[in-house]
Amino acid sequence: MMKTSTRTLLTVLLIAALVNFTSCSAKASAAQTGDAGAANTGEADGAAMPALSQNESDNIASLGKLGFHIFPQPVELPAFTLTALEGADLKSADLAGTITVLNFWATWCPPCKQEMPSIQRLKDLMKGSAFRIVAVSTGEAKKTVRDFIAKNKYTYPVYLDEKGSLGSSYASQGIPTTYILDKTGRIVAGVVGGREYDDAALVLILKAMAAQ
Repeated sequence: MMKTSTRTLLTVLLIAALVNFTSCSAKASAAQTGDAGAANTGEADGAAMPALSQNESDNIASLGKLGFHIFPQPVELPAFTLTALEGADLKSADLAGTITVLNFWATWCPPCKQEMPSIQRLKDLMKGSAFRIVAVSTGEAKKTVRDFIAKNKYTYPVYLDEKGSLGSSYASQGIPTTYILDKTGRIVAGVVGGREYDDAALVLILKAMAAQ
C-alpha cells in the first residue's frame, strides 16, 4: 500500500504530466493543480463527463484496497496514437467501451519483467470480457521490444513509445507505472511499481467493471 504522501505526489505528477502533454504553458499551471486539478479534469471542451454509477464507484474503491491510488475524479486523457508492435495502431479514442490496463514498461526494467507473466495470465483470464491490455514500451527500439516479446512468448498487445515522450509524461515516477481506465477511456486508478495482476481479488473487480 502506498503512503499518503506518495499517493498525493502521484496525483500531482499525473495531472502535471497531462497538462504538460497538451499545453506549452503547463509548468506554470501544473504547480497549482494538485488534487483540485484532478477534480477539474473530468470535463473535455466544456462538456460534462458522465458520472460514475454507484456500482462503478464501489468497484473503483475496491481497487484502493489492493494498493492502487484512486483519483478523486476520473482523469480525461489527451488524444494520442500508439504504434503497435504488431497489428493496427491504437488511438486513445479506441479505448472507449472497454476497461483498460495501461501499462508503461521497458525490457531493461526488473520489476517490469517480473510482473509481465501475471499480465499475460490476466489477459487469458479476462478473455471474452470488455477488457483490454495496452502495454507501452517506452524509450526502446522496435527490434529490441519485438525480440523480447517473442522470446518470452507474450501475446497481449504491445505498443511502442520509442522516443519516450509518452513515458516521460505518464510514468514520470518511474516504471512500471500502470493505470486502470474506465469504459469512457478515463483514468480512475493507478499504481507505481510492480505487482501481480492475476490475483483473484483484482480479477474479480476487473470482471465486474467490464460487465457494467
